[in-house]
Order: sequence, then C-alpha cells, then structure tokens
Amino acid sequence: MADTLPPFSGDTTTCPKCSHTQAVTRHKAAGEPGSRDPITFGRSPKGERLERECWRCDFVWDEALNPPVEEGEPDSAESPYFANLPDQP
Repeated sequence: MADTLPPFSGDTTTCPKCSHTQAVTRHKAAGEPGSRDPITFGRSPKGERLERECWRCDFVWDEALNPPVEEGEPDSAESPYFANLPDQP
C-alpha cells in the first residue's frame, strides 16, 4: 500500500525544518529515486510525486501531484494558465 503524501503546498511553500519560504520543485516519476536517496540498482518503491528541496537548509520532502485547476482542454484560451499572458500582436 502506498504512503499518502501531503498535498501540493503551492509555489510559495514553507520548509518544515527551517521555515524558509523558498523551495525547488522537481517531478519524480513512479519508481524514480529521490535526489538524496542512496544509489541502488533497483527501482524506488515511491510513486509519482513532486519532490521539494529547501533553498536554505537542503531538506527534501515529497508532496502529492498538483491536481488540474479545471477539467477540459489544457491549452484552452480560457485556462487560468493563459489569463496573465500578454496578447499576441
């Protein structure tokens, strides 16, 4: 049974160790080892996840994938992703 990961904490997250407010986010595929995991020849038992790393103390933690904001076409002009982009000439 897979461990339940905490939800994605957003772009401005707080490190659980030192409370710094900046972290790097990396996508990790199912079976891919973490950045700080020891090197092994087998697959990692971890599932697909977002790996966060604090910029200050280098603490690493995993979070669940961020769910889509809306259902529908991801490249739709109505998507929140495109809301703040400048109009094209």
